[in-house]
Amino acid sequence: MSEGTPVSELSRSDFLKLAGLSALVPLLGGVNPASAAEGKAERLYVVTHADDDVDRAALALILASVDAKKIGRELPGVTIWFILQGAKLCRKGAAEKLTSPVFRKFGTLADILTTSTKAGAKLAACPFCLDALNLSKTDYIKGLERKGGDYVVGQVGKADVIWL
Repeated sequence: MSEGTPVSELSRSDFLKLAGLSALVPLLGGVNPASAAEGKAERLYVVTHADDDVDRAALALILASVDAKKIGRELPGVTIWFILQGAKLCRKGAAEKLTSPVFRKFGTLADILTTSTKAGAKLAACPFCLDALNLSKTDYIKGLERKGGDYVVGQVGKADVIWL
């Protein structure tokens, strides 16, 4: 991949490499738990894919999990927000059926989600997407909150927002 390659010509592999590297940039500088407690180290991982691109969904969840572990379980620093196809992962049992060929050593997407929430990540989803999938609250994965675009807009400027 050269510097002059238009985004539309990137291969899937190049895109995943670029997305992974760009999402890791905030982690490379380290996270100071004290600044996370003050609300200065918030991160919002936006999951836009599910069964349509399991590798991309897995990458977002893995990065969020690593980040949540680094910030610490007691600090409100990482939120995973599901939108578009990613909202499919909010249905109980859906993530158990999906394993990334690239990231298979991490288990199913459900395993990665469990690791993320145990590390302290919070789960949220676009209400319109949940409604479009006809998901009732009884269908939601444990801990999921409905948070709309106003939530994301409110995070811009005070949190790192990573779209995958």
